[in-house]
Amino acid sequence: MAEFSVLMTTYRGEKPEFLDASLKSVLINQTCKPNQFVLVVDGPIPNTLDAVIKDYKAQFPDVVEVVYCPVNQGQSKASLEGFKYLKYELFARMDSDDLCVEERFEKQLEVFEKNSEVSVVGGWISEFDKTPDDLGSLRIVPQTHAEITKMFRKRTPINNMTVMMKKSAVEKAGGYGRETVNEDYSLYVHMWVNGAVFYNIQEILCYARIGNDMVGRRHDFRIYKDWKKDQKYLVKNHKQTRFGAFISNLRCFVFIITPKWVKKILYKKVLRKKSK
Repeated sequence: MAEFSVLMTTYRGEKPEFLDASLKSVLINQTCKPNQFVLVVDGPIPNTLDAVIKDYKAQFPDVVEVVYCPVNQGQSKASLEGFKYLKYELFARMDSDDLCVEERFEKQLEVFEKNSEVSVVGGWISEFDKTPDDLGSLRIVPQTHAEITKMFRKRTPINNMTVMMKKSAVEKAGGYGRETVNEDYSLYVHMWVNGAVFYNIQEILCYARIGNDMVGRRHDFRIYKDWKKDQKYLVKNHKQTRFGAFISNLRCFVFIITPKWVKKILYKKVLRKKSK
C-alpha cells in the first residue's frame, strides 16, 4: 500500500493518559502503520505530557517527528506548521484525545487504491465519555461525493479526526492557517471549490472523546460570523445559491442562540444516532 503520514497537534490542556491512548491507537494497534507521524506541540506543555511524547519518540525514532512551537497559536496555525514537515502525498489527521479503530488506515488506503480521483476519505465517529461505546452516539456522514457536497450547504459532512487526504489537494485550496473558528469546515469547502473529490467510508473509523463543554463551544457567535464568510465564498463560486446561503446562515444563527439544554436534546435526538 501507499506510504502515508499522520498529522496531530496537541497542547498543554491535553491529559497525558488521553494522548498515550491516542498515540497507541495510531502507532501500535493499526493493521497498517504510518510511515511518518508528525506531532505538533502547540506551545509549552507540562513535563508529564512531554514524557509521553518522548517515550513514543524513543520507541519509533524513524517515524515520529515532534515539532515544538514556542507559543500557543491555535490548532489551525499549529496544523499549518506541521503540514510543512509532511513527506508523503497522503496524510491522515488525528486528534490527540481520540482513538482510531485498528483497520482505519488500511480501509482508507484501499479506497485511494481503487479510486485515484478521490482527494479526501473520511468516515463515521462514535462519541464516548470515558470508554469507547459508553455513549453509543454516532455521527454518521454521507458516503458519496454528491451526497457530501449537498450536505456542505447545510452542515459539516466530514468528521475531521477521521480524514486521510492528498497533500496536493490541501495545497491547491490554500492550506491550513485560516483565521476562522470553523477551520475544518472552511478548509473542506475551499477544497471542494478547488476540485477535491470526497468519500466517506460507511463505518466507524474513530472513537471521539467528548467533554470539555462541547455544547458550550457551539454557543460562540464567532461561529456564525465565520459561517457567513464560507457561505459567501460558496455563492461566489457557484456552489451555493443566495437563497440557500440565507437559509444556511439562518439555521446557523438559530443554533448558536439556542439554549444549551435545547442543544443537548438536539444532539441526542436529531444530530446523532444510537449505535445498535
